[in-house]
This record gives sequence, C-alpha cells and structure tokens, in this order.
Amino acid sequence: MSKTVSIIVPVYNGALYIAETLDSIYNQSYKNIQLIVVDGASTDNTLEVVKAHKMKPHILISEKDKGMYDALRKGCEQATGDYMCYINSDDRLLPYTLEMVVQKFETEKCDLVFGDVNYINEQGDVIFMYKGVNFGHKAIKEICRVPFAQQSSFWTRDMYLKTGGFDSSLKYVADSKFLLTICLNPSVKKAYIPKPLGEYRLHGASFSVSVTDKMIVEHGRVMQELDLKRSGALWPVYEFYAKLVNVGGIYKKMTYKGTKF
Repeated sequence: MSKTVSIIVPVYNGALYIAETLDSIYNQSYKNIQLIVVDGASTDNTLEVVKAHKMKPHILISEKDKGMYDALRKGCEQATGDYMCYINSDDRLLPYTLEMVVQKFETEKCDLVFGDVNYINEQGDVIFMYKGVNFGHKAIKEICRVPFAQQSSFWTRDMYLKTGGFDSSLKYVADSKFLLTICLNPSVKKAYIPKPLGEYRLHGASFSVSVTDKMIVEHGRVMQELDLKRSGALWPVYEFYAKLVNVGGIYKKMTYKGTKF
C-alpha cells in the first residue's frame, strides 16, 4: 500500500483563493492524500467553497481558534499520514509535487524533503523562483534561518511528533521555529528536490506580507530560544552562497512592481 500524505490547510476568510489551493491538491499525480481543512469560523463563504469543491476534505474543522498555528496544531493532531505538510489557503502545489516528494522520502529514507518555491501574483502568474539550499546543521546555525521555503517543505509524521509540532504561543513564525528545530538536529536527514514544489501568492492581504515587522520581532525571540547568534566568521560566506544561487530571483524580486513583502 502506498504511503499517505496528510495536507493541512488552515484558513480564515479565504474564499477568494482557496478553490485554487484545493485544485492544486486535487490535480496531484499522487492520489493517496489525507486532506484536513481547519477553518477559524470564517465570516465569508469559505465553508461553502470548501464543501462544494470536488476535493472533499477527509476532515473539516470549523471553529474559532487562537491563530493560524493553533489551527495547524488542531489539524496535525488529526493527521494519520506517513508524511505531512501544510499549505495556506492562497498558495498552491505543483501537479507533480507529492509524487516526487514521496519518491524522495522512500528512496533516501529521510526525515525532511524540500525544494524550490515559485512566487506568484494575485492572478497566479509566476513572478520569480526562490531556490532552496541544502545546508548542513552547522551552516544553518551560522545563518540563523531556514534556507528554503515552508511552501516547499514536507516532513515525516514521526519527525513532527518528535519536535512537538508548531509552537502556538507564536503568532507569526512558528513554522520557522519548527523547521529550524528540525534542521539544527545533526541526526536529521534532509533531501533536496531541485524543482518548484510549492507556490506562494503575493497579495496585500496575505499573512506574511501584512505582518512583516511583527515577524521580525518574533524571529528575534526564536533566535534567543534556540540559542542562535550570528557570531561565526563563516555566516557571511553561507549567506553569499545562498544569494548567489538565487541571484536571478533576487533581481526579479527587486524589480517587481506589485505587492512587496
């Protein structure tokens, strides 16, 4: 029997784009999926869109929550898949994503798989691509950040349980803390797929666009909690390499005339 991938979709008033998100899950070439939608008691027609979609959630939770990561924890607690990810209600997966991810998990017996991510605009057009970098735990400790995007990240359910999941006391960067905790563990095996696996939509109401300053403050708190500090001589070298790999995307980002982030 093929492995199951649990996909958690947290949403609040996401009627505008969630059909596209569900389309991207429905259109996966890999079909053994457990879809969990966690709605924070939306006041728009999000629930109607979800219930009418051909990709029916296996689990649908709709109730007030304490924020996105509280919603994610609720969804993850219901997840039974071998592998897990979450996708926000305005983002998308590529049609081949899960097939490639499961194959990578199975052939390399790893704990975490990640790839590249496309940044898309309101209409769903690709603006630029951000490439993930498969740094080791020492390099990640130097640069104090995850060198790949959450939208292209997948992990085993065992790894989720071992790390304790998402810290719901954080409102903006619990995903960064979760992924950093995994990546800083020397025993964790990561694998990189050099293709876009997820697509992150830039628009004025998107979560990370609207709270950038607050995210920076919380990231500082996470650095303290994980005892991270850019004190080594090598961190500029690692940062230069990560930027060199992404020089084309950085240029397109800098010259993009739409929503900034």
